Amino acid sequence: MSLAPAWLRERRMLPDRWRDEHTRTLIAEDRAGESIGAGAMWTSRVHPDRYSVDLVVAPGHRRAGIATALLAALADLQPAPKPFIWGAAENDPAHEFVATLDARTIQRSPLNTFHTSRAVRLRPHDDVAPAAAVSRVALEQAWADMYEWTHADWHPMGPDARGALVEDLWDEIDPHLSSIAISATGAIDAVLLVFIDGGRPVVAGETVSRDTTAGTRLLEGSVRRTFDQLAERWVAETLLDAHETDPHFAPLFEALGPVTRWHRIVEFRP
Repeated sequence: MSLAPAWLRERRMLPDRWRDEHTRTLIAEDRAGESIGAGAMWTSRVHPDRYSVDLVVAPGHRRAGIATALLAALADLQPAPKPFIWGAAENDPAHEFVATLDARTIQRSPLNTFHTSRAVRLRPHDDVAPAAAVSRVALEQAWADMYEWTHADWHPMGPDARGALVEDLWDEIDPHLSSIAISATGAIDAVLLVFIDGGRPVVAGETVSRDTTAGTRLLEGSVRRTFDQLAERWVAETLLDAHETDPHFAPLFEALGPVTRWHRIVEFRP
């Protein structure tokens, strides 16, 4: 049984310095020694340029400057000054707090669940095949290439991040549900992976290059195949890990959605 108060149990607050000096956790207490707030910051091995941050304050102590104090204390612990990055549903009241810090929106992603039955709205493509049809090395390379360019403009990868990105990939995906588009030369032009390490499948991908010819059409065929495969396994709903700036995936949202709920990611300095 957890000894944490109810308001803290749903948050993943790891012990202070659980990995290194870039992973810090602080607890705010009242005069009686009771926990009334918590804050954590950490860097990603894939995206080391910013600190991810999470803050939570007990319901009876909100709007009293506790979150601001926790954030300032975390900033003081940074070995090197870096911006913070944080995200939540657009209707999350915490966006009002980060707005006071001049937070800048850097990305939005759909939060809706998508019905696999909507695959019939998309066209199949002859160049699309199961991801299991290619080698592990080839798929990892395609995934890393895709991930790098789709994040370059708003959350760039670190110089040595590719290994960390694909380190646990094969434990997280189903290569038979996942899809790729293969060119006449055998190159992978698009990759769409199905992550099955959570409660509900998550579909993510894009073209391997930003300037892939007929990229939206290749993504359309890839999504069609993957959604069909999910439906055959009686999976009625899935999530998308995609961005409104994805040039070939975003145009498909309307056919699959429409998107009515968004996750907004912001950057700010304390």
